[in-house]
Amino acid sequence: MTTPLAAAAETVTKQLPRRFGNKQIFLPNHVIAFIRPKDKQPPNLATFVVPLNFNKFDLRDYLYHAYNVEVTSVRSFINQPAPKQKFVGVGRMYRPRSQKMMIVELLKPFVWPARPDDSELDQFDYKMFQQLSKERSAQVEQQKNAMSIPLRSHAPAKEDRVRLRKQAADIVERGEWKNKNDDDGWTEVDADVKI
Repeated sequence: MTTPLAAAAETVTKQLPRRFGNKQIFLPNHVIAFIRPKDKQPPNLATFVVPLNFNKFDLRDYLYHAYNVEVTSVRSFINQPAPKQKFVGVGRMYRPRSQKMMIVELLKPFVWPARPDDSELDQFDYKMFQQLSKERSAQVEQQKNAMSIPLRSHAPAKEDRVRLRKQAADIVERGEWKNKNDDDGWTEVDADVKI
């Protein structure tokens, strides 16, 4: 059962001549991502992440020619992420690249399929995906550790420094070490004397 609004939009689009679709794209060099909504969103709205140089007409044209999906309206906005530091607590601030999003109103509603449960994940090699993601994260950690320069206090001590520490500890234990400032060479300065 179609709603009166959808029926009216369908008749209007059939009566109007199509003015879009003149731009031919044979091998597109852009990536468009169809985003699953987080909250309850009407089935006739769809959200896409598009390149920053994309406009409303490009998306409408792309959806019509690639997927034969008709669109009644398009809204676009740009998400600007918060500034970040390259290293935690250190380094210059920078702003990550902005992301352009478009919300389109579809002529025919689209309902996302249900997410697969654990028994169906075996068809998609989910265990292999988990293993590969663990290995990738381990490689990233290993690269971070290899690139970081350890602090001098965390670096392993050299042999001569270790020997010197042992000799100093032995001298202190035997009582042979005496602080030169322990003698009564200090004199008090009178408060009246101006320096």
